[in-house]
Amino acid sequence: MIKKRTFVYFFLLSIISINTFAASNPKSTGDLVARDLQIWGVGWAGHVGIWTGNEVLEVLNDRKVIHKNSLSSFKRSSPYWGARYGKGASQAYKVISWGYKQRYYNPKYTTTAKYRVGGWVKKWVWDSRKKGWVKRSVMQNAKYRCDTFVYSSFKNGNGTQLAGWTITPRTVFYNMPYSR
Repeated sequence: MIKKRTFVYFFLLSIISINTFAASNPKSTGDLVARDLQIWGVGWAGHVGIWTGNEVLEVLNDRKVIHKNSLSSFKRSSPYWGARYGKGASQAYKVISWGYKQRYYNPKYTTTAKYRVGGWVKKWVWDSRKKGWVKRSVMQNAKYRCDTFVYSSFKNGNGTQLAGWTITPRTVFYNMPYSR
């Protein structure tokens, strides 16, 4: 009985080691990295981020929302899927720069695929001094979850379309080429 348990233990350990070893690290700025979501039961849905060259740019459900974290921290959180080649990587700096600037627009976290790009927009607002409506520039808050942030960063940063009609961490990640 002990031999059977030992065999099963080493078999499972070898599978975990092979999967961890097979999960590639990012090689270039603009590559995508992914891991399981840290929510029990829906970890398979995934979490994605963009490799900046030395950190992972990602959206998390907390007060700050847009973060730059180390790759080891990203990997440590939950099972790591690996890295995929970033389409349009020749202009990756535009993708990363555009995404990181979204933190200036008071980003909010959302659980839906509906996102909003932050920026300054013209809107009609009531001016109590003039007692009438005037057109003013007002800040529009950014609103993202991890996959819509990556999708929007590529779309607005260098014009690359990462997903079709559905945006999920899996579709964004698996839409990227596996190798260069």
